[in-house]
Amino acid sequence: MRVNQIPEEGKDVTLKVDVKKANRYFSLLKNSDFSAASDVEGRVRVWSKDGMVIVEGDVSVELELTCSRCLGHFRYPVLHHFRSIYSPFQEICQEEDLELKPYDMDVSIYNGVELDLENVLYEQVFLGMPAQALCRPECKGLCSSCGANLNDGPCSCAAAPRFSPFDVLKNLKLKG
Repeated sequence: MRVNQIPEEGKDVTLKVDVKKANRYFSLLKNSDFSAASDVEGRVRVWSKDGMVIVEGDVSVELELTCSRCLGHFRYPVLHHFRSIYSPFQEICQEEDLELKPYDMDVSIYNGVELDLENVLYEQVFLGMPAQALCRPECKGLCSSCGANLNDGPCSCAAAPRFSPFDVLKNLKLKG
């Protein structure tokens, strides 16, 4: 969206990023262990004020994530409300501004005369993702010996005694 065409009173924009296009973008990310299972949809209001561009709205998508405990795949809906403020690169990055102020932490920058609203949606998808991807809160994970998924039941090695280098300390007698 061209910034000089954003009216001060604002403009409502509905965005839809095709699942294939979103997955192409996500696949370019380093260490991305997720994919979109649906289109990325956004309903936003964009307006400008004092040279800044404000984007407020909602983003929704269903993601396919990998559980960090059992490595199983599961679907996770992202429904995220956001408000972002954007400033032109040249205004926020002046020589006298060598130190970040608290206000700067709330402002993102854009370079050029356009603000890519698709990238705004992608950014908000990342912010709406869980810090730790779990298929369910009570996920038991994998057996550290045989790698069996403990959510499917106990593994065959669970009853077998495990060797620990600290077993020697069981027989240690302290003086005193």
